[in-house]
Order: sequence, then structure tokens, then C-alpha cells
Amino acid sequence: MIVEHMKSRICLLVCCLLLVPAAGVMAGETAGNETTADTPDLGQVKREWADTVEALKGYTAAQRDAAVARAKQTLDAMDTRIEQLESRLRQQRDKLTESARETQEATLRTLRTQRNEVAEWYGAMKHSSASAWGTVKQGFIDSYDVLSDSFSKAWSEFGDHEDETP
Repeated sequence: MIVEHMKSRICLLVCCLLLVPAAGVMAGETAGNETTADTPDLGQVKREWADTVEALKGYTAAQRDAAVARAKQTLDAMDTRIEQLESRLRQQRDKLTESARETQEATLRTLRTQRNEVAEWYGAMKHSSASAWGTVKQGFIDSYDVLSDSFSKAWSEFGDHEDETP
């Protein structure tokens, strides 16, 4: 039952993804004006993400509100970093070859898709029953691990900032 429900949510997610590129461009308008000096380096952020995943593993259904708050904070940090990658692509667009642009755009699409899958699990965490808590929590953790790995690869692909890569 839970799996069928999640499949329905993923189908809905795919439909929503058609709107993400426009939203990403609008969000990027403001993200392009931010500097990376205002945010911690990627290594620090990844350590925080890892800490969150470890903490989530220990949360029980009775601690759902704390788990959801921590997951939200982690998703917000991931959104900030994805927006930075989008901004970097916009700034470097004219300097990149067509092939490099296409590769980076595909990478960003993949990141957004994976990020939205994590958000679906986050939503399920907020509304899950106590009996479904373990399954939903593990779904969030697993999908987040995939996103985090992809993000590390993307960060390396997008720049020459050795001091910021994990």
C-alpha cells in the first residue's frame, strides 16, 4: 500500500518537473546576486548533511517533528548549493563549449529531479503514520544519499574550486 502510494506521488512529481525549469530560472535571478562568501564551504555543508542523516537514523516516530525540522534544514542547504551551481553555469555559459554546457545542464536537471524525489520523501515523513515511519524515514535517507553523491560529482564538474570540493 505504501509503495503504491509512493509510486503515485512519484508520477505526480514527474508532472511537476515540467514546471521546474521555469521556477529554477526565476529562483536563479536572486541566487545570482548572492556570493559564496555568505555560505559555508562545501566540505562543511557535506559534514552537516552527513550528521543529519546519522541523526535521522535514530529518530523514532514520536520524534517526527524534530526529524522533519532537521530534514527541512538539510534540504534548504542543498537548495542553496544547487542554486549556486545554476548561477555558476549562467555566469560561465559564454565561456563553455556547447558540449560542456549541455553536460552541465543535464547534470543540473538530474540534481533537480533527485532533489524533488528527496522532497517527496520529506513530505511523506511529515504525514506518515507511526507504523510507516521506519519505511518512510529510510526512503528519505536512501534518496538523500543518492542526491548527495550526485551533488558531489556535479560540484567537481562545475568548477575549479578545489578548496570547496569535498
